[in-house]
This record gives sequence, structure tokens and C-alpha cells, in this order.
Amino acid sequence: MTKQFMSSVTATVLTTLLGTAGIASAQTLEQAHDPTDAAHAAETSETLAAIESSATVNDGAVTASPRRPQMAMAAPLTTLFPHTVGTSTAATLYVRNIPVLTFLAEPSDNAASLDTGFITPNQVLSGEIATTPDHPLARAAAVAYKINQLPPETAAELTLKWNSEAKAYWVMRGEEAIAPIDTQHVLPDSTRNWDQDALQVTNRLRRLVGGAGPLAMANIIARPQAQPRTTTVAARSVGGFLQEGIASWYGPGFHGRRSASGERFNQNAMTAAHRTLPFGTRVRVTNMRTGASVVVRINDRGPFTRGRVIDLSRAAAGAIGMIGSGVAPVKVEVIQ
Repeated sequence: MTKQFMSSVTATVLTTLLGTAGIASAQTLEQAHDPTDAAHAAETSETLAAIESSATVNDGAVTASPRRPQMAMAAPLTTLFPHTVGTSTAATLYVRNIPVLTFLAEPSDNAASLDTGFITPNQVLSGEIATTPDHPLARAAAVAYKINQLPPETAAELTLKWNSEAKAYWVMRGEEAIAPIDTQHVLPDSTRNWDQDALQVTNRLRRLVGGAGPLAMANIIARPQAQPRTTTVAARSVGGFLQEGIASWYGPGFHGRRSASGERFNQNAMTAAHRTLPFGTRVRVTNMRTGASVVVRINDRGPFTRGRVIDLSRAAAGAIGMIGSGVAPVKVEVIQ
């Protein structure tokens, strides 16, 4: 539902832009993709303007008068960077060159990103870079457009609310929805704690838009803490534990980072994250759709998304055929 809402927001923003004269001039559309290139171009323009002269007609004579130096163009508040995350096409929204929110597409074996480097939201919204309304770049551009319209003095009005209908967090300014945080709109350097991630997105926007101070969890409308829909029964497994639920997987964004057990996470090792099982526990995870199974060692904590029971490494997810789908119904059995 959040994705559908974002698609409609993108279409609305695009329609507004196309109907407003002068919103994207040819000069804007020809800006370099990299913000550093834009700054360099502005500096070069200023230098050239200072040394060029313009012809002025005075009583029939042509005289040369130096042009006044032009002011350098300010760097854009928001920029977008297209890329991939695992098997998902993605785009990350930067505010003042700080990554704030990553927009993800559904996992796909054909995931690919545009080889453009940094781009501006107007390049997407004007149609210079063609996308569909639900593409990560289009969704990111729509949110960037809203952020660009925020006066700096309103940064302190940004807050975080849980939307029970969309089952997502939303950064809000009063009754205006600015940006969602859910499974397809994530903190780039995720803490793997949904509530904390959403709070960090909000606080980054508050600081970067207008220098407002951070909020605490006590200041926001948080999501209800419901128990995941899982089943634990007397087991046939060696360890006396059997659990059924949804598995997810994680990899590229966490590879090499310290896991909850203290060891470095290796996306190519047969490991997994579980909320309660002791570190070092070996479990058999069976994909209930295909019957494929894999044995993994618990070395991390998670997942923290409601309804999920285990987070597999990329290698383990590949072994049971769930890379493309991203999630799968599984059975978890302790074997050692």
C-alpha cells in the first residue's frame, strides 16, 4: 500500500512540475550529474564571466565594458544516487551530501541501476531520465521534491508517526506526509532495528533541512509491539525446538560489519540471525515452498521486522532458493 501511495505521489509531483512554466530550464537539465561537477561548472562560469566583455553601443560607437562576475550556483539541497542492493534496484536520497533514505525495488534476478552517478531530482521529474512511477528513482525524486520545498525554519516541525493502515512509519510535517520508512524505504546504514532506523531518518532530515535538534522515541507515535506470527511446537528435531515463519536474508549492506556476537559478518558464510537462540547454535532451515534445506550457525540477532523468524546470510538464502523472492516460509529446527 505504501508503494502504491508513493507511485501516486510521484505522478502528482510530475504533473505539477510539467504544468508549471520554467520549473526545469535547459540550463538545469544540462547540469552535471555529480554535485562536485556542478560546483566546478559554476566556478568556471564565474571566472569566464569576469574576463569576458560585452559590446555596448554608445552614440554609434561600439565600446567594450567588462561584465560583472556572476555568483556561483549553490549546490542542490538533495541529490539521488542510483545503484543496486543485493538483487534489488535501488536509489539513495542524499541531503546536503549525507545519505538519508534508500528506496528499493522488489528483488529481481535482473536488477540493474543507471550508470549515471549522482543526479538531481529535476532530471527525473522532468523526464530527462525516464522511469516508471514505482521505480526507486521516481519515488526518491518525489520525496526529494517535498524536502526541497521545506523552509529551513520548519525543520523542527518534522516528526515521526506510525501509519497502521500502510503498516509503515512516515516522516510528517503536521498532516503532510514527507517520506515513508518500511521494507522498501530504508536507512542506508541500517541498525536492523526498524524503530531506530525510522527515528534516525527523521532526525537526519531535521538536522539537514534546518538544524533542528533530535527527537527521542518518547517524542514519537511508535508502532504497536505485536508478537510475530510464528508457531513453536514440541519438536522432532534433536534440539527440541521447531519454529515456522517467514525467513528473510541480508548481505551487501552488512558484509564485514561486526555482528551481535562480536564476529565479522560474512555474507558468503552459512550463518543466520535469530532473536533468542544462543550464538553458535546450529539449525536446519527448510524452505517450505521447495523443500530445500540448509544448515546454518546463529551468530547475530534479528530479524526485527514483524512476522519474520530468521535472517539468513546471502549464501544460505541462495542455498534454499530465496534470493530472488527475498523472503520465504521456512521451518527452523535446532540440530546442535
